[in-house]
Amino acid sequence: MEGRQVRKKAAIRKVFRGGPASQAEISFLLQDFEDAYNVGSIFRLADAVGAKLIVGTGRTPLPPDPMIGVTSLGHHRRIPFRHVAGHEEAGNALREEGWTLVAVEVAEGAIPFLEYEFPQRVCLVLGNEGAGVYGALLRQCAAAVYVPMFGKGRSMNVAMCAGIVAYRAILKESS
Repeated sequence: MEGRQVRKKAAIRKVFRGGPASQAEISFLLQDFEDAYNVGSIFRLADAVGAKLIVGTGRTPLPPDPMIGVTSLGHHRRIPFRHVAGHEEAGNALREEGWTLVAVEVAEGAIPFLEYEFPQRVCLVLGNEGAGVYGALLRQCAAAVYVPMFGKGRSMNVAMCAGIVAYRAILKESS
């Protein structure tokens, strides 16, 4: 690594704080998650990308579930969240608040996430770990995007997939 200076995390942390000026607003809708560890991972991701809100629907566990705190490493204390019993009701409320819903789902008409032009105020809709985003909620979404798989597996962990898509959604090219 000739000519490159490597610095400790503490020294560079302030360089990344705040992100680019063209950073979009992001929120997450967690539809019927079953695994509190996945929810905790989403809280940690949400803090990392500066998310404004997490909405859990159906049986999605939310704080103060102790497994969420373990995985989120305390980041669940920084992100506003709420629970809405009905999935469609949550989608409608978020759209009324000005969020554009984008499902992260392999669905008919879905496009690779790198090809989608994310709106300035986007809510990523993440489905149940087994069943995916339910049809009624999927119909409320402006689009569906997916992360292409190049290995033998058909899918990846929902929190990992959310992280990949979330960073693409918030980082806008400078004009």
